[in-house]
Amino acid sequence: MEERPVRNQFTKSGDNQVVEKAGLQDVLLKDPRFQAPTTETKKAILRALGLDDTKLYGPKSFDAIMLPQPTEPIDETTLPRHLEQIVLVEMKTTKKPIKDAGLAGFFFGATQREYDLAAKLGDKFRFAFVVLNSANAYGKPFAVLLTLSELEHRTRSKRIQYQVNLWNAKDAIGASASLVIR
Repeated sequence: MEERPVRNQFTKSGDNQVVEKAGLQDVLLKDPRFQAPTTETKKAILRALGLDDTKLYGPKSFDAIMLPQPTEPIDETTLPRHLEQIVLVEMKTTKKPIKDAGLAGFFFGATQREYDLAAKLGDKFRFAFVVLNSANAYGKPFAVLLTLSELEHRTRSKRIQYQVNLWNAKDAIGASASLVIR
């Protein structure tokens, strides 16, 4: 049997990364109020917000930042001047045809940590629902930004899904397989 390469279980699938990158480059960053900060700048933003506990929130906790108007690039030097205006943005991106800003039929996954961060930051956090498909009322890709409260009002249903990572049988104490089929 061919061995499959080991993949970091905490990274997004390759397809999701491509779709998300397209949403960032082709939709959000076309609006000059948005920026895609470096990992170091994201860490600095979290520290400045008092959220630098990496066990809860890290640089992958958000994808972009938004300011009320176009501004200089945000980095560790310029951050203090703009911190009060920065809104963290978590992207949810689809290639499916979504009709309009009502987002009917938009299906996405989110972690409890994303919801917790959105609750903690309130108006300083937005979910950006990015539609890459042009088969919609606007005839081009679009994005809708929602606060957690707005998202909860639009949510039709929500279910919990567990992400499970098993130990290697030789590393798990007392592990054995009840049945192995070869």
